[in-house]
Amino acid sequence: MVLRVYNTLTREMENFIPFCGKKVNMYICGPTVYDHCHLGHARSYVSFDVIRRYLIYRGYDVNYISNITDIDDKVIDRAKEKGEDLFALSRKFTESFIEDMKALRVLAPDAQPKVTEHIPEIIEAVETLINKGTAYSTHKGNVYYDLMRSEEKIGTLSHQTVKGLLEGSGGRIEVENDKKYQLDFVLWKSAPQGETGWESPWGRGRPGWHIECSVMSMKYGSQQLDIHGGGMDLIFPHHEAEILQSESCTGKHPFSKYWLHNGFLTINKEKMSKSLGNFFTIKEVLDKFSPGTIRFFIVYTHYRNNIDFSGESLEEAARARKRLLNTISNVKHALNEAHKDGNDCRLTELINETRETLINSMDDDFNTREAIGNLFVFSRKVNYIVSNEAHSRAALEDVLEFISEIDGILGIFGEEEHEAYKNIPEGLPEYKIMEMIGLRDRAREGKDWVKADAIRDELKEKGIIIEDGNDGTKWRKG
Repeated sequence: MVLRVYNTLTREMENFIPFCGKKVNMYICGPTVYDHCHLGHARSYVSFDVIRRYLIYRGYDVNYISNITDIDDKVIDRAKEKGEDLFALSRKFTESFIEDMKALRVLAPDAQPKVTEHIPEIIEAVETLINKGTAYSTHKGNVYYDLMRSEEKIGTLSHQTVKGLLEGSGGRIEVENDKKYQLDFVLWKSAPQGETGWESPWGRGRPGWHIECSVMSMKYGSQQLDIHGGGMDLIFPHHEAEILQSESCTGKHPFSKYWLHNGFLTINKEKMSKSLGNFFTIKEVLDKFSPGTIRFFIVYTHYRNNIDFSGESLEEAARARKRLLNTISNVKHALNEAHKDGNDCRLTELINETRETLINSMDDDFNTREAIGNLFVFSRKVNYIVSNEAHSRAALEDVLEFISEIDGILGIFGEEEHEAYKNIPEGLPEYKIMEMIGLRDRAREGKDWVKADAIRDELKEKGIIIEDGNDGTKWRKG
């Protein structure tokens, strides 16, 4: 099956054909680092992490770029509010973001440029636009993109008319009295006395939000990207502006061949955002739920659909993921007792069938919901075979290898980074602990409380304390 993606630009499903064969330049808009990131950010970056992982799985050479906006009105205002040095504050929250992404198993970008480290390149791009006649400077020291002089018209990505954009901008367009036209967007902002800024041909100032992404994506990727992604809230004005200024700057069309946008994470059907005050930071949620559960919660919805957040929905995700983890535990336990010359028991056939259905699902615009649904079918069949038939070690090892293969795409099965996994008592390997916990879980499901308590006590004697919670059973060294 050919990989097909939904392109926001055309509003159609299209065959995925990069500009240069198997090489994919992929740019995802990074965070503005003025606070700890919330779960809505996790939704976006986990979603695009899965897309990146799947492209790699399918044999593409992916160059993944995601920036850090470390200078912006929000950063400046937060530094003033807290009485902190702007650069110290942005560094702190950059480190916090990277820490969150690592916890959620989001692969580090191939390039993660910061705005403040690319001021000369941004000034050069603004100068190019002025020289081409598609930007103008004002007496206030601001520089704007001139939409009236542009050959391309705004609204191509959002599929809106100019009237619709003006009426529905919702405060996303900066209102300045030195603009020629209301929809003109800022490329360079003058800095008030005493505020952080850099010298430029138009006076002391700093970059506008949109121009930074154009400059950094082209420097570390290409003048024509294969994939540009981000949240749906970035379509207008941010991504619209990127298209206009990038294509005007280089003269090449299109700036990005495919535009992918993830849906919102909502609370009571309203978008989670700091501006609305209805958000939970990633760190707050990690205090209550494991990284694997949070990632499963995100991935078990198609990336273009909205997800409504609640504690109950995360608990449900934990229970669903636990069913898959129990299968892994069952297979590991069976492997410990399997004979070298046992039967295949159709496990190889089942693996091949599941791999094919998973690829078909992921080739359909990265349909993780359907892919995980197929994994539940696989899980039930494996559990039945393991419980009822004699099987070979090789076949069981193939099952675990296949699960690892799937985890390389979805990232939902990996061991949690936890203090409990350090300093495991000598003679008691980690896999054995997990097997015993799996046996206890099955005993509890069958209401065999005597056996469940006996396993708990045996683990305690070996120096392992187990704790039951909404997020499943966890363990630690006693």
